[in-house]
Amino acid sequence: MGFRVKITGGKDVEFNEGIITGVQFVSDTPDNANARSTDLGVMMKIDGRINFSLGAEVEDSTVELANWSLMPSDQADCYRNVQVQVINGGQVVRQYTYPNAFVMSYTEDLNDEEGVGSFSILLKQKKDLTDKIELKGNFEA
Repeated sequence: MGFRVKITGGKDVEFNEGIITGVQFVSDTPDNANARSTDLGVMMKIDGRINFSLGAEVEDSTVELANWSLMPSDQADCYRNVQVQVINGGQVVRQYTYPNAFVMSYTEDLNDEEGVGSFSILLKQKKDLTDKIELKGNFEA
């Protein structure tokens, strides 16, 4: 299984199966709810590798993720379109689209032993636009 991620709305960023190591979809209601709540938060955590390129042969797109995480809310492109495809056997088996996602947290883990870093980004869909999220599956081969 692999993952492809495409982020548009500012500087476009794409990651392929060789970079993304995990994706977690989270639909969250308040813990104190006794019935189905209208206060629904939808998040996505994406984990991946940072492959540094000496001489800049390949652009390190994680730099743009880090810059996006620093963007203040008064800038229009702090909300971006995020599409994640789950690939199995060379076919798309599931696709998530968050049209107004923003960064809740971003971390990079770097050490001098492995030579490859890792990143984790936690995204959330703008709450008043939760109904715009698309979740698709059952794609034909």
